[in-house]
Amino acid sequence: MTRDGKLGGAMLALLGTASLLTAWQLIISFGLVPEASIPTPWSVAQALPALLTDRDFLNGALDTVTSWAVTVAIGSSAAVVIGLVTSSVPFLRRPTAVVVDTFRSVPATALIPIGVVFFGLGSQMKISIALYAIFWPILINTVYGVASTEPMRLDAARSMRWPWWRRQVFVILPSAIPSILTGIRIATGVSLIVIISTELLGARNGVGTVLVQYTQALRPDVVYAGVLLLGMAGALLFGLLVQGERRLVRWASVG
Repeated sequence: MTRDGKLGGAMLALLGTASLLTAWQLIISFGLVPEASIPTPWSVAQALPALLTDRDFLNGALDTVTSWAVTVAIGSSAAVVIGLVTSSVPFLRRPTAVVVDTFRSVPATALIPIGVVFFGLGSQMKISIALYAIFWPILINTVYGVASTEPMRLDAARSMRWPWWRRQVFVILPSAIPSILTGIRIATGVSLIVIISTELLGARNGVGTVLVQYTQALRPDVVYAGVLLLGMAGALLFGLLVQGERRLVRWASVG
């Protein structure tokens, strides 16, 4: 992107943010929504420094980020490996498709009571529910990525008598990387949403539990500030993933 394009995008982002804040303030000024439910933008901005220095909030954020990182690492590794294997073994393809179609339709948050029964209210419960949520999109994208491998590359590898594992690592996996990365990018956002949902609904630790405490203390300004910080963190994470995906896919295409 050119410098003018980046400047134009930044101006549009600032204009959109200013429009949102203006609409927010007008809604409160005209009494369309009581201020007890939606605080003013200024009061939310004033709550941000206090929230950023709140040890409970910072510890909760660290717990949430740790659970998210563990979930994405385990879920991505397991789904990619299983997707590569099941896509390469013909008699496993149909059973895998049946399992995926059956279980991916079950909402992950509906499994929270079961997760609480098995793992209690700790991090294991959050990670297990989030793993269930992200496993399927990564697996599906891995299967589609393997299916998009050019047959000529596989024929060339077979003609050179490459073993099965070498074809997987040096032919199929590089071809599937763009689709796999798309699945991981989707899964990272889903994982964060599910983990925070478990925290809001009953986990013992995490940033969601801190927001629940502020809600019970009738501090909507702090709650909105926390939601704003979570949104900014999610946007930053998404941007980093997009940049990393572009670089890695460019490397894969060149190789």
